[in-house]
Amino acid sequence: MTESVSFQTRARTIDHLGREQIADVPTAVSELWKNAYDAYAREVSLHIYGEGKPVAVIMDDGHGMSKKQFIEKWLVVGTESKAGNDEVPLELRQGLSLRPKQGQKGIGRLSVAALGSVVLVISKQVDENFVGCLIDWRIFENPYLLLQDVKLPVVEFESIIELERLLPNMKAELVENLDGSAGPVERTLRLRAAWKEFDDVQSAKSLFPDLISEQIRAIGEWDFSASDYLDGWKASFTDNQCGTALIMTEINPALSAWTLEGESASSDEVQSVKASLIRTLSGFSDPYTEKSNAPELSIEDGKKDADVLDYKVVLHSRGDERVVVGSESGYGIDFLRSLDHCIEGSIDEYGVFRGRVRAFGEELGDVELIPAQTVPTSARDRVGPFSICIGAFEVVPKNSTLDPAVHSKVELRAESHSGLNIYRDGLRVMPYGRPENDFFKIEERRQFHAGREFWASRRMFGRIAITREDNPNLRDKAGREGLIDNTACRAMQILMIDLLKATARKYFGTDSTVRQELLPGVEAENAAAEAKAKALRSGQLSEFKRALKSQLSDLEAAYTEAEELWIDLQGIVRDENVDALWLLSSRVDEAQNRKSLLRLPPKPKRLGRFEDKYREYRDRFAAMAARVDEVKSHWAIETERLNAKPSIDVARSRLGSNQKFISDRLSRWRRVILDILKLEQDRINERVDADHKEFYKTAAPLLLDLELGRTPLRTVLDEMDNIRDRFNIEFSDVYEPYFRSIKLLSEGKDLDSAFAYSGARTETLETRLEQIQGLAQIGISVEILGHELHSLDRRLRNSLNSLPESIKESSQFKEAEWAREELVDRLRFLSQMQLSGSDIRQRITGADIEEYLRGFFRSQIQESGVDFVASEEFKRIAFNEFPSRVYPVFINLINNSLYWVADSAQKTICLSVSFGKIVLSDSGPGIDSDDVSSLFELFFSRRIRGRGVGLYLCRQTLAAGGHTIEYAVDERYRILPGANFVISLRNGFDA
Repeated sequence: MTESVSFQTRARTIDHLGREQIADVPTAVSELWKNAYDAYAREVSLHIYGEGKPVAVIMDDGHGMSKKQFIEKWLVVGTESKAGNDEVPLELRQGLSLRPKQGQKGIGRLSVAALGSVVLVISKQVDENFVGCLIDWRIFENPYLLLQDVKLPVVEFESIIELERLLPNMKAELVENLDGSAGPVERTLRLRAAWKEFDDVQSAKSLFPDLISEQIRAIGEWDFSASDYLDGWKASFTDNQCGTALIMTEINPALSAWTLEGESASSDEVQSVKASLIRTLSGFSDPYTEKSNAPELSIEDGKKDADVLDYKVVLHSRGDERVVVGSESGYGIDFLRSLDHCIEGSIDEYGVFRGRVRAFGEELGDVELIPAQTVPTSARDRVGPFSICIGAFEVVPKNSTLDPAVHSKVELRAESHSGLNIYRDGLRVMPYGRPENDFFKIEERRQFHAGREFWASRRMFGRIAITREDNPNLRDKAGREGLIDNTACRAMQILMIDLLKATARKYFGTDSTVRQELLPGVEAENAAAEAKAKALRSGQLSEFKRALKSQLSDLEAAYTEAEELWIDLQGIVRDENVDALWLLSSRVDEAQNRKSLLRLPPKPKRLGRFEDKYREYRDRFAAMAARVDEVKSHWAIETERLNAKPSIDVARSRLGSNQKFISDRLSRWRRVILDILKLEQDRINERVDADHKEFYKTAAPLLLDLELGRTPLRTVLDEMDNIRDRFNIEFSDVYEPYFRSIKLLSEGKDLDSAFAYSGARTETLETRLEQIQGLAQIGISVEILGHELHSLDRRLRNSLNSLPESIKESSQFKEAEWAREELVDRLRFLSQMQLSGSDIRQRITGADIEEYLRGFFRSQIQESGVDFVASEEFKRIAFNEFPSRVYPVFINLINNSLYWVADSAQKTICLSVSFGKIVLSDSGPGIDSDDVSSLFELFFSRRIRGRGVGLYLCRQTLAAGGHTIEYAVDERYRILPGANFVISLRNGFDA
């Protein structure tokens, strides 16, 4: 006898279809954002809250759901709306045009299980009440439960405030799934048996510290307020708004990683998790469409176009919020077109690529590339048309057409945003474009010949854009992690591989004739630009040195005259000689004029051995200027007091003298400039007249070769064109920069300051690169030494102990033993600074810091005779922090102070407190005013053989804990006459 039976579904099916199918957190977030797109949302966001128990919230402003729709669609797996062609009713589209559906299988909503074990779903449709449902996905991990026995609490309410009252009952109803106390007897028995069996299995395996049933039961004690997490959700506080919000707790470690602080937040694993989320979700929607590139597309009601979905990930911590992922402007299709290389076009259903190619900034026009093999054409295997845009840059700057500053920015962006993505109907298909995914075998081909194959994931940006309508055979896998491996998918893969290989070998790679023809010109242009920049920097340095030398004697004379003027003024005032006071006005005016004339041109970044001369000049000029200002002020006061002349006459006299000074200067500048322009005009005329003849002289002999039959016409014409192009480039390099410079000058642009800044910036970067290489070597050496020193100490101690007793009694042995102990002592102190995982936040007092520093620097303090003091107020302070974040800073500062006070008559280093901040002061020479702005820059140092790393590390180390360090310019913090450093703790300290 035949018996008709049906499938029975275990609750674990939901876990299989949801949490276990999703590859990772970014993919799960992407799926839920796509659901928001299907719901005609304009905005969707993920919010991560770090205070207290970590919570994640996904919210959108889509059409939302009524209670009926939630029960009949959201809680039904594999709904027909995804499989069919059901269109969202016009009244629910919120004025947006029809969107192609992103979902296919009706299981995308189950992705939420991969983000958090517990979720509160809240949805609101226009003119409907809110609907809410509380779900604990851990229930579905029990393999002994039947799906129909699991009951989820669903409520309907009018405002978010009501939800707080309903939550206790919802939690109780959810926990009821553990014992079935509110259901039929048969269900109760099945539930209790299923949970007992599951608990026994878990206990036997000892894999779980807490049984899942106990974790679910703990929801009853869950202290939770939904309104705390819905501030940004319009539907919760604005009438007649709609949308859906998912509030999740017990969140995935990949989300809770964003809430970590201190050393755990900087681990490699946490940084990798964060980078994956940023890289994946930053490109959620296609940025390379013309619409995405537009400033702000809008429709009649002022809202964004249907194809544009605004998305972001927001981190909430300590009352602040920070957007870590969001739609970015400035990196759309125009960005691709601005790179060194770009291909843009489409592949039709026959596999033929038609589009435009740009190499080394040169447009190569329209191209057509035929595929190496035919593509499938049957209805179930065919791959339809799709569009392509890919941009790439030259990694070596001298090969790039990009400006050096732009090239640096592109390189930086490539670290986190490069790759070739796939988008369907404007939204990203995972995992293509991620560094670990090589779907188009780009990195595989590079292993055989990197130069010939050219393309590399780290140097390219771009996308392939498909649509569901044109490519119905390109379907997602059940886990939404890639396309199903079918004939159409493989065909698209082969077409793209062929296209990348063909363009690399024809246009971009080392074997391409295009590269061989264009690259030398790019290299030559960059080399010429670099040579010109160096020449300009050298000329500016020479001009500065010349001015410094030529004006030094004039400065001394001006200083002497200012001092004499001051003495004469004092005598005249003492005698109250009104006539002499008035006659002194001309000398005051002349002193003021000399002060203006003796200012130096813009200072180059590096002066080398001229640095001391410059500082001597600067200090002398400052003294002279201060004396002149003092004379001028005192003269004006005494003239008014003694009524030497009526005030109006004094003012008129000053007006006339200042006008004469300005007029004389302007007349001189006009005369000099016009003389230079006249000479330049004559030189340009002669140069252009000479260049006019160059082409004819070079090309005319080709006519004779043609007449004599030595050279065919085609070769002659090609050679003439080549000569023309060569002269065009050569003359452009001469006249175009000249023209642009003249134009900038005519627009009032200050080229002198621009060159000074550019030169200083370039020199700084070049020097910094050299220093980074040196620092890297030091880091390697320190790593090796740190690893070996302890074992070397043991060997040294054993060797010393094995020496004869007679030797051990010698003074030389005792000196050696003392040196060994001192070395071990230093290592013991340094061990407190290791940034290891064992470092924990501790309560540190000022007295602890003083004791530590006295021990660490005991021998230096004693040998150098330095008076190291700590105020009683400093000793009483206390705060909580990692020792590795505190002690290295004070060691660096004290070490610097010991160096700089060595030549001081009074050698003092002081730790004190002023106006709620820690101040470390010394009696050394202090910091030169010109150096204050550079003091905390990496590699900046005035110490002989100094590396310039210490103060930079001090600032970075303190910044990791939210603290700051500055050089004191405010007199309140200048405790001693030398250097004074002010440390401000984020939360202050206990006094």
